[in-house]
Amino acid sequence: MARSESTRRKNPTVFAAGILAVAMAGLGMMGARAWAQNQNSTVPAPAVRVTVRLVLADAVVTDKEGKVVTGLGPQDFTVLEDGKPQKVTTFSFERPAEMNKALQSRRVQLPPNVTTDRPEYRVPSGAPVIVLIDALNTRAQDQSRARMELLKYLDTQLKPGQPIAVYTLGSSLRRLQDFTDDPTLLKAAVQGFNPTEPVEQQISRLDQQIPRFSGALAGSGLRGTQTNPAIYLERMREFLEDQASVGVDMRVGITLTAFQAIAHAVAGLPGRKSVVWVTASFPLATYSRIIKYSADGDNSPNRVAFNELYEDRVRETDSKLSDAQVAVYPVDARGLVGELQGGAENQGVDAGGQLVGGADFAQSQQMASGALQETQATMKQVAGDTGGRVFTNQNDLDHSVALSVDDGAAYYLLGYTPTSKADGKFHKIEVKVNRPDVNVRARGGYFANPLSDDSKAMKQLDAEVAMAMQLDSPLTSGVTFDARVAPPAPAEKMKVGVDFIIDPSTVSVEDAGGGKALALEFHVAAYGNDGKLAAHRDVAIKPVLKPEQYAAIQQQGIPYHSELELGPGTYRLRIGVVDQRSGTIGTADIPLSLPGAK
Repeated sequence: MARSESTRRKNPTVFAAGILAVAMAGLGMMGARAWAQNQNSTVPAPAVRVTVRLVLADAVVTDKEGKVVTGLGPQDFTVLEDGKPQKVTTFSFERPAEMNKALQSRRVQLPPNVTTDRPEYRVPSGAPVIVLIDALNTRAQDQSRARMELLKYLDTQLKPGQPIAVYTLGSSLRRLQDFTDDPTLLKAAVQGFNPTEPVEQQISRLDQQIPRFSGALAGSGLRGTQTNPAIYLERMREFLEDQASVGVDMRVGITLTAFQAIAHAVAGLPGRKSVVWVTASFPLATYSRIIKYSADGDNSPNRVAFNELYEDRVRETDSKLSDAQVAVYPVDARGLVGELQGGAENQGVDAGGQLVGGADFAQSQQMASGALQETQATMKQVAGDTGGRVFTNQNDLDHSVALSVDDGAAYYLLGYTPTSKADGKFHKIEVKVNRPDVNVRARGGYFANPLSDDSKAMKQLDAEVAMAMQLDSPLTSGVTFDARVAPPAPAEKMKVGVDFIIDPSTVSVEDAGGGKALALEFHVAAYGNDGKLAAHRDVAIKPVLKPEQYAAIQQQGIPYHSELELGPGTYRLRIGVVDQRSGTIGTADIPLSLPGAK
């Protein structure tokens, strides 16, 4: 787990009861001018600024029977970074169920009109497991099969006290059910999921039409003839390839942003978390992006392409998941899919329903087999990078859930201070145990993010914040805060005040001219009964606090006041805080009813 020095913490700080009122009073003492400094009505593009100080790795150690090996000490482990031994400075044997119960015991009754994202109000009783049904990268028929398998698991194998959450990924990430061990609620959530084929998937599947055009050209004997209609079929094939590449790129971006949102959602919860990713066709290979295109009949159309590799983008996301102690267990939603065979003598039907044979059929089978290996390679990489395990070519949804539960129940936590620089590169981690006949699963590496204002990182955090502020997105606890919403007097137009108090131990600071600089964003979004966004307020502040002000927030929390204008109605507010330097996010919901003027 790579974290900045100022945000390093194992257990979240818990605010005492009543600190909200105390800190609000402290706002006047600190002076409103300090918080008005560098304030903008719109949020600028944020920058992720994380300096690597400590790398943490969860290590699941099992014997030949798959049982957890206990009683190991730091002397039994060897940690290698890029092949070089590292000195283990942090070591513990973790049992999340015990940690979670202790955290739950800290809950207090919240005052009226107050919400919070504090982990003790969200942490489940056992090791958390998220089942992610990936509709974006899975055909509708395979989604249906996964839905049936999950319902069967809930009917026959769900253990009492085992918390599971159900998410789905389409054009965005949605939470169908938060953590619960109630099979009735979980089954209702899964039954409410309707298999779909998002637009992004339809676009990326356009290349399934390509073999038919290729066959038509091959049979015509007119390939390369500029004056024949066959050349236009060739141009159509190229166009479909281009659009398929765009669709794949869209799916990759949405999928990786969704996984980063999941990392934000569970980062504040202690211990190891598991994501069972039910998917089928997430790509890893290169793609071609078309800059210009012109089908003018010329042999050299104005068509420029460049290639990009997804592997680094996937690994950077895997690193963020591991930082949040999330292990991914991919499950191939296609179930039993064996090696695809084909040859020149075989006849078949292509993806478009047309009869093909000979070389065309062999080519289509070869492409399908290559695509299968490619997507399963991606699943293996994600599992290996995060310390999970992949399940392919078998009906193993139930086994994947059971294994992720067992892995999260007990593990070793290892930490070291890396000697490598924050160079923005992926550094490979290998954890070994000096015991015979044991198996070790741990994260495969991390990205050493440099302290910079990288434009790509800014855009990525923007996307993560946008997804986190959607009504059905999972709630997050990266930045811990309380918020009080004060309903105003009834009127045709009302200004709803939202008072924040942030736990200072969950945000990063920077030395600035004898003071301490913060870089925070405050978001408030109101959704109506129809689920549509009614109004929102987004503000960024960058105050520089004097020593006495900084000392005050350590005791009282970081206060901020925001306002949102709304008309009469019933709303649900999604409230969020973002630390621009660390890239962490906290969100909470609260209902709001505003009666009209009499």
